[in-house]
Amino acid sequence: MHVMIKIMGIALALSCALTPVSQRLMAWLLERNRESLAEYDLEPGPVCSNLVLALGIFVSLFLGLLLAPTTVSKALSCFLLYWLWLLWLIDYRFQFIFDDSLVPLVVLGLAATPYLPFSIWQRLAAGAGAFVILAALAILGRGALGGGDVKMMAALGLWFGVNGIITTASVGFIIGGIAAVIMLLFKVHGRKDFFAFGPFLIIGAVVAWLGQVLLWK
Repeated sequence: MHVMIKIMGIALALSCALTPVSQRLMAWLLERNRESLAEYDLEPGPVCSNLVLALGIFVSLFLGLLLAPTTVSKALSCFLLYWLWLLWLIDYRFQFIFDDSLVPLVVLGLAATPYLPFSIWQRLAAGAGAFVILAALAILGRGALGGGDVKMMAALGLWFGVNGIITTASVGFIIGGIAAVIMLLFKVHGRKDFFAFGPFLIIGAVVAWLGQVLLWK
């Protein structure tokens, strides 16, 4: 119980400190990609309230600190879950996953090679395989998947390896499919309407990573 309270305290303190920084970071990303947003008649603006942002950061850090077994794995888990939360918020709000928002995932995924449970070659194969397969699905689906979704999955392959990226895609497609059916039934969206699929893939990534961390030695 003492350890749990300590972890909660650390996560709470860090989430309070990171919330204003994260708001500025998301605002910077949106401003940097203003031209891409303008193509869809979108303007940079607030992504979410400070309370929502802080709550998600707290949960991300709490899970990363609680479940990962070593200091390095805790640090990597906290970063990954935190960054996925920011990507989720932006994609949910603007239906965009920007290329420059994926750079930290790629850089740290490569830099952390000695500490991740799979070889660099397996993770590179996972990333390349995810890119090729999902790019084909994006072309065949005529926009059902966006380019940002495809690139994000390729970047996550550098963290997860083959099994993890398969779990990510499977969970994401299942949850996304269920959500699509519910939205059609309640007429939230029509058959030809577009909705962001990235948030569901990010949920799949969180599930895959937490499952992987629990087996991390």
